[in-house]
Amino acid sequence: MSGVNYTVTELMTATADAIKARLGGAVWVDGEISGARESRGHFYFDLVDRDEKGAVTAKVPVALWSRARPKVEQKLQSAGAVRLEEGVKVRIRGPLELWLAGGRLQLSMQDIDPAFTLEALESERERVLAVLRAENLIDRNRSLALAPMPLHIALITADESAAQADFMHSLIESRLPWRVEFIDSKVQGAGAERTITAALRTAQRNKVDVIALVRGGGSRLDLAVFDHEVVARAIATSSVPVFTGIGHEIDTSVADVVAHCANKTPTACAEALVDIAMEVVTRGETAWGDIAEIVSTTLDVERERLARSARHAALGARTRLTVERHRLTSTTSRLNRSLETTMKSEKQSLDVFTARLSAVDPVRTLARGWSITRTERGTVVRRSTDVSPGDTLVTTVSDGTITSTATATD
Repeated sequence: MSGVNYTVTELMTATADAIKARLGGAVWVDGEISGARESRGHFYFDLVDRDEKGAVTAKVPVALWSRARPKVEQKLQSAGAVRLEEGVKVRIRGPLELWLAGGRLQLSMQDIDPAFTLEALESERERVLAVLRAENLIDRNRSLALAPMPLHIALITADESAAQADFMHSLIESRLPWRVEFIDSKVQGAGAERTITAALRTAQRNKVDVIALVRGGGSRLDLAVFDHEVVARAIATSSVPVFTGIGHEIDTSVADVVAHCANKTPTACAEALVDIAMEVVTRGETAWGDIAEIVSTTLDVERERLARSARHAALGARTRLTVERHRLTSTTSRLNRSLETTMKSEKQSLDVFTARLSAVDPVRTLARGWSITRTERGTVVRRSTDVSPGDTLVTTVSDGTITSTATATD
């Protein structure tokens, strides 16, 4: 056998010495936190590098021992915006040590640079904005037409959160007939970007008028999910207008930049929607007021016109009645004169007729000695052939009647 022969302890010790000699002690290392966990006051995680597709290309275990933890946490607290959480990019310092009994390398964390994390967040934000600008997605959602009365809302936020309560309170106070479909979603931490994009897809399928994506205030790190590329793309390409109400007073997230309307808080987001709806209500009330005024004015004009027409009609009627009354009086006089003339003429004619009738009156004829003979049936006997022997005859004379029986006829 040739070469140096080692025991396991000797090999691992030589490796540890080589690492220490090569690195010279503690080093600064950049990476992303993965698999964070806590045990007995110690904090463990893996520091990883990822490729463009998100796959891990390198990994080193990290241990933040309880004795070093207070110093690190105090530094993080002073920065006020960085926490050791899943997915956070950090720059940490410590020696790379080889754990002989466990047979593995491990970085013992002793310090952290919070500024690196904040710079990484800002750098990622700028990268996402640049990509969205290149693809003309910045104004895409803003170009969508908003419903004139957007009362059907999809509300995306964490269930039972202050953001949800504040948003709903503002809507309820308006007393408008809102229809809100709540979609529960994580709004910070690992995986939040996936639940937000899924919620946005659900809201679009529900065919709402507008989507409200809201959450309460938080640190730069808390709100980092709203700078995430997948969230920004989901908002920009949404078929429904998206209103954001993300609780920040200074920074503007990428989600705000690509949204149809960005608001500083959940309450402000709700109030923006209330203002839009109330403007429509006000316009409607104004329009009805204008219509009522026009109708009132028109009625007044037409009432006056009708009054004038009535006066003209009454005057014309009185004039016409006077003319027709005069005409009727004249006609009546003419008729009376004509009637008198006609009655005189007719009276003369009647007198002549009466005289003629009197001349042929049977009574007067009978008085002169004539008689009228009738059969029992009342038929006047004019010829001898009208009577048969044995017929009873009634003869009327001036002073009565004579009944006889026919014995023979010639």
